Amino acid sequence: MFAQLWHVGRVTHPDNLGGAQPISSSAIKAAGVKVFVDNGSDAPGFVETTTPRAMTQEDIDTVVGQFRQAARNAMLAGFDGIELHAANGYLINQFLDSESNTRTDNYGGSLENRLRFLKEVTQAVSSEIGADRVGVRLAPLTTLNGTVDANPEQTYLAAATLLAELNVTYLHIAEADWDDAPLMPENFKQGLRAAFPNTLIYAGKYDGERARTALQAGWADMIGFGRPFVANPDLPNRLRHGYPFAPHDPATLFGGGERGLTDYPVYPVYQPQTEQQLA
Repeated sequence: MFAQLWHVGRVTHPDNLGGAQPISSSAIKAAGVKVFVDNGSDAPGFVETTTPRAMTQEDIDTVVGQFRQAARNAMLAGFDGIELHAANGYLINQFLDSESNTRTDNYGGSLENRLRFLKEVTQAVSSEIGADRVGVRLAPLTTLNGTVDANPEQTYLAAATLLAELNVTYLHIAEADWDDAPLMPENFKQGLRAAFPNTLIYAGKYDGERARTALQAGWADMIGFGRPFVANPDLPNRLRHGYPFAPHDPATLFGGGERGLTDYPVYPVYQPQTEQQLA
């Protein structure tokens, strides 16, 4: 079991930080992005982000150290490893993508510089717990939380090459998964396969058929399921027998209670006590 480690960077609000200004690669607001805050009721509030301040070198060193400590804490808590969340518009992603990083120092401008924060964080956690216990999640084509790159194939093939050199145990690719999102080109996936020889995991809008196709094509070693697992507590059995997926209720995903997380039923044909009969 791996613990996923995040820093949201600018994708937060001063109300969640005791009034402090959020930090990011650059002082660029995530335009149109809303985040949850505690509004004093049972339901979380939803407010627009504010403009962050650009991180200083001291800030960067502090956050790299925090990732290192978090990795150590995860191991002490009994996890087998950690996954660095460098996707979905969060802090590491804010350094990677050209439109959210306008720095002119060693962490911005050139592709090598934009990769530097990812490199330093990965090296820090790897030196603490071992690269064989470190995975990294990237999202090359997503625009979630306002991060956009001018040349995502170039950027993320370079990131995959870097992570291969650092010998992390797996690379987890999050594909864009909103309703009308474009599919990730297969030649891009084959390029990532060539750049990264260790385990490659893909996630995003997969069903059983699409997962099997990906595995058979060879550009994926594993397929991850997130929201489908929430709405389908018997997901492995549905995949095994070709049962349809139940849809998730987006309104209940982030509420903090059990509703919409622990109350989805298993597929009507399947009951746990009859699994052996159906296998």
